[in-house]
Amino acid sequence: MHTPLRCIIILLLLLMASTSPAATPDELSAEVSANYRITVPGFFGNFKAIGNILTPRREGLGANRPSSMFKPNLVKNRQLVMAGGGDLSLGAAHNNTLKPGERLYLYGVSTGDKYLQLDLYTVATYVVPGMRGPTPLQASVRFQYDNGLAGLTTSQLLDEISEWFDTEEESRPAAKPRKAATTTRTIQLGQTLEEVTAIFGPPEKQVLLGTKKIFLYGDLKVVFVDGKVIDAE
Repeated sequence: MHTPLRCIIILLLLLMASTSPAATPDELSAEVSANYRITVPGFFGNFKAIGNILTPRREGLGANRPSSMFKPNLVKNRQLVMAGGGDLSLGAAHNNTLKPGERLYLYGVSTGDKYLQLDLYTVATYVVPGMRGPTPLQASVRFQYDNGLAGLTTSQLLDEISEWFDTEEESRPAAKPRKAATTTRTIQLGQTLEEVTAIFGPPEKQVLLGTKKIFLYGDLKVVFVDGKVIDAE
């Protein structure tokens, strides 16, 4: 084979090897979902599955009541360029801005041609004006790429997400001796939903009966009326 022809063939092979197809938005979404387990809420306020709990590493992310009009927090070039939320006040329940370490559920991952969005909601619930009963706050974050997702690698995207969020396991201080886990957990009459959740974590199931709400933890049943414990058995 003539040398010039051989060089042309080698150059073509190298070009083909360097132009492997970029990950599609759906593939990027699937990779993110594989790295961060997603929480699946149930129909009656319970959870079908509880995934990773994420905690912000930086300040400035906005939160507000869940709404189709919620404006996601917008991150471009690894910087927050627009805080999310809405125009509705949360009263004294929350100041609309997430603090580093605040606990969040990942409810889903969505994509467009130029963005990937994490649909996030607070683990804690709040009584806010206009909402019936305690509710988690929405805190969705959109990672925007003006040149599109084409050419973006999964590792680049996961690296940027990790600049903004830890999993709770990553942010937790060094594990304490196991004996600390045997501390007795108690419920007292008059405790709020938030206080019980802070002690026992999210319930395995919830039952809503008008002003009455029931949290189920295995064999333990906690009954609330107007957001306060009236019975536990």
